[in-house]
Amino acid sequence: MEFFKNKTKIKLEFVNDLNLKKQAKELGINIWQTPSFLFIIFGVAATIIMAATYFISKNYEDPSVLVISECLVVAVIFIVEMLVARFIEQLTKLNKMKSEFVSIASHQLRTPLSAIKWETELMLKKFKKGLNKKQIKNLENIYAINQRMIHLVSDLLDVARIDQNRLILRKQKINLVEIAKEVVGEIIPKAKLRNIEINIKTKKRLPLVLGDSEKIRLAVENLLDNAVKYTNNGGKININVFESGSFLIFEITDNGVGIPQGQTNRVFEKFFRSDNASKYQTDGTGLGLYIAKNIVEQLDGKIWFQSIENVGSVFSFSLPIER
Repeated sequence: MEFFKNKTKIKLEFVNDLNLKKQAKELGINIWQTPSFLFIIFGVAATIIMAATYFISKNYEDPSVLVISECLVVAVIFIVEMLVARFIEQLTKLNKMKSEFVSIASHQLRTPLSAIKWETELMLKKFKKGLNKKQIKNLENIYAINQRMIHLVSDLLDVARIDQNRLILRKQKINLVEIAKEVVGEIIPKAKLRNIEINIKTKKRLPLVLGDSEKIRLAVENLLDNAVKYTNNGGKININVFESGSFLIFEITDNGVGIPQGQTNRVFEKFFRSDNASKYQTDGTGLGLYIAKNIVEQLDGKIWFQSIENVGSVFSFSLPIER
């Protein structure tokens, strides 16, 4: 059964590789600039030249003719390879420029956003008595919107650091259960607004893990926030932390909208949001799972999931136990 699944997956990937129009749209380039198109041209050219070489060698006995034809084959292969290498180099440069721009822009945005946060907090705490209900409501809206912007900027900054291999993680002893409980405590008010029940199940004593406390907390927040977002009103979310071999497993199960079968291979991509999820939520950047995956893998763990559309999802990650 597993063989047929893998065979089907390979077949789908092969079909996607030949979809030049889709590739061009995703990369924002012309069809003739896509890697698949260049490799097809390379294959066709190589086949034609080899056939021509065979025909020449069969009909002409002069060695110089054969040498010239072989030189032509090498020249064509070299030219196509140069085109591919140049295209890859341009993409690499563009990706680097994009990451640097995002990093600089995110740094510059953090200062004014932090200032807005401090000012609104100050007004809500110290000058609340002198404001009417409408003014208080407006300030609370400003604060909430500003918090979303700060979260977005932080995500963009983390993504830029990941792309530039500059995401620094400290390996220290951390209590994964305590982190999970803290995150649950913070998100419960949001879940209660939609009558979503959150349960956490763990043993009384579990070993510590090696990881970066702040970043692991971010990964847990992203997974739990997604579960709450995409679970229908009155739904249920179960969190389980347990030991498995030399790893501690964090597992979160929801009975939400799930992920369509045809889109499961893109879940951990940047900016990905499934079609059915977009119908339920207008906010969100599609960066949370990408960030969580990179954090977990850089800490020598793994992240995986199972999902059925309109039934629910189970997202899990593992971290090495501190011995």
